[in-house]
Amino acid sequence: MSLYEQLKDDLGYLQMGAASERFAPLAEDAQTEGWSHVEYLARVVGEQAAATRDRRLTARLRYARFPYRRSIEDFDFEFQPSVDPNLVADLATLRFIEENRPILFLGQPGCGKTHLAVALATKAVEAGYRGHFSSADEMCRQLVAAMIDGTFRTKLRTYTAHTVLVIDDVGLLPIESTQATSAFFHVVDERHRKGHPTLVTTNRGLPDWGKVFGDPVVASAILDRLIHRA
Repeated sequence: MSLYEQLKDDLGYLQMGAASERFAPLAEDAQTEGWSHVEYLARVVGEQAAATRDRRLTARLRYARFPYRRSIEDFDFEFQPSVDPNLVADLATLRFIEENRPILFLGQPGCGKTHLAVALATKAVEAGYRGHFSSADEMCRQLVAAMIDGTFRTKLRTYTAHTVLVIDDVGLLPIESTQATSAFFHVVDERHRKGHPTLVTTNRGLPDWGKVFGDPVVASAILDRLIHRA
């Protein structure tokens, strides 16, 4: 067995597939370009590192359950002149994550709230953070079902363990049951205590949230946690 074949087998055994595939072509480049041994090694390791980063990013995006891929660059600020591009650019630095600043997008359907929320959360995932997306209705239904079957604490982690959570369309459908309102509060409260920012989209004005949740006191407690440093 030649040295190259041994290296390829060893790299495959170590599950370094990208390095295994690229080390021979890169060796030819190294001879042509006159790379040093360190430069060649850096290129081979770099190929593996890039492949590993891409694989992990793909996994994080899959687990995030974003409804689609969107970017800040795709957003049409001319169509929505009320949106401040400078504010969005500041949010895109992801400083809000380290500062635990919730983000609330308020507006009528079709104005780009979900686009911006997903774009920011996607940017966070691309930066290495864990993210998750859910509609408010789906989240509450999942948690109420978990309350009934005794798995609430486990299911709650689905919405509190990730660094960034998008709760979409709060108020689009009524949250009528006491259990659903309680579940929503638990998510917001635990994320607030953990220092994990929550991104919310809603077409209802904040004074209407007492009607949305069917309990003005709990709605006020939820808003206290979402508005704090928002």
